[in-house]
Amino acid sequence: FPSPLVRAKCGLQGGGAMTMEPSPRRARVGEPAADPLTSLPPPLLDGILTRLDLPYAVRTSALSRAWRRRWEALPYLCLSFVDNPGTAPLAVDRVLARYPGRISNFSFHVDEHSFGRVDDWLVALCDRGVRSINLRCASPFILHSSLFLCAQLTHLKLHQCGLPSLPVGFTGFPMLKVLKLGLVDFPENGESQLEAILVGSPLLETLNLHFVDVRGNDAYSNAWVIRGANLRSLTISSDFDYDWQVKELPCIDEVAIDVGNYVSNIKFRGFLASFAQVRKLSLCACYTSFTGGGLLETLPCTFDNLKSLTLWTHFYEMPAIVLTFCLLRNAPNLEELEITSSKYTMD
Repeated sequence: FPSPLVRAKCGLQGGGAMTMEPSPRRARVGEPAADPLTSLPPPLLDGILTRLDLPYAVRTSALSRAWRRRWEALPYLCLSFVDNPGTAPLAVDRVLARYPGRISNFSFHVDEHSFGRVDDWLVALCDRGVRSINLRCASPFILHSSLFLCAQLTHLKLHQCGLPSLPVGFTGFPMLKVLKLGLVDFPENGESQLEAILVGSPLLETLNLHFVDVRGNDAYSNAWVIRGANLRSLTISSDFDYDWQVKELPCIDEVAIDVGNYVSNIKFRGFLASFAQVRKLSLCACYTSFTGGGLLETLPCTFDNLKSLTLWTHFYEMPAIVLTFCLLRNAPNLEELEITSSKYTMD
């Protein structure tokens, strides 16, 4: 006869045969707990992953089988290595090979180990709808012309590199808002090329030209025009007189000018007058009398909107002193004034 414990779990079936009721199934030992993150809506997961630095986003592949390729399904990635000199180019190659989506931001510090890969990267970025490119090069080299085919660019920052000639049929950067060029060399007729880029960037708001060489093979460049219907901020640093002409800057609000000896040129009066409507002006006026220029005792404009004026100058010679007081007389509504006196030598 069955024991009392067995009898308690027995029943009669059909002709009185006894049957055993199945016991509840025990949970499998070692079965992984449910991942609470996978239950989140995909847009929320995308938002979490896109806020992570790329190495951490890739490392989420180790969380579980469901996360193994999750980062590859993101709508876009930001590849930012500009603050990490010495990054192996293979890191970029592997991401571009595995990730099929859009690269929204690409920044890289280019050295002797990676400059040979930049051309291929630019070609790939052109097909990925890149919106921001920031390249800082340890030594100058000429970039690939596919840069000019990145029509969705909104930010372009280049440092110490050369630009190729514009491709035939160049239509500009219709979405570009920020253009910053530092120590960038243009090919022959570079002034015309830079002007074409500006004309082809109707939404441009910020333009920085820091010791940009547009002369190409010609020591004497032609006059070229700086224009932009939406340009609000302009910075120019140069050791050469490029015979700039400024036209059609109705929204200009902030200007910084460091043009060395050009400030003593008689044409500088007209150049400075082109920014009469600015609210903030920074000017490096450390020039000397032996440049052959005259005194800037008067200006053909009044800076009625000017609220902030920053001057880098010296008071060793009369031209710098006269220019300082000339600017102050022509800024009746000035609220902030900062003057930095620089050391001056005749060397």
